[in-house]
Amino acid sequence: MPHAMTIAEAALATGLTAHTLRYYEQIGLIDPVPRRSGQRVYGELEIRLIGFVLKLRATGMPMRDIQEYVRLRRLGDTPESIRLRGDLLARHAAHLREELTTLNDTIQRLDDKIALYRSMYVADGAPSPAEAAAPPPPVTAPSKRRKQA
Repeated sequence: MPHAMTIAEAALATGLTAHTLRYYEQIGLIDPVPRRSGQRVYGELEIRLIGFVLKLRATGMPMRDIQEYVRLRRLGDTPESIRLRGDLLARHAAHLREELTTLNDTIQRLDDKIALYRSMYVADGAPSPAEAAAPPPPVTAPSKRRKQA
């Protein structure tokens, strides 16, 4: 990765648009990006932070919590900042674990229903799901040629 990127290059590297990068900076999701001749210059540090923000977003972390994390990070590695960042991430991880448990329970319920329906389907003398999924034989249209007499 190059050490200095334009906003267009940073957008390409992160999968975001230039507009989104500017917006993230404006709302404090990422640190103010240094400028050279009035143009934003994204370095390795900025790209790494954007990558972490994107990971948090992918987990469904609310924007306000990400903003708070970044605000605490800006305070430096003080014991209080480190503790508060750790607490914030721990709360979110606990929330994700609860969601995962709910999703696993839901998937199990769906699998049970699928198994029940499949057993009922075969028990009625109907074709098995594999047989029912087979494509029907092709239908041939009658020939349009006239029969020779």
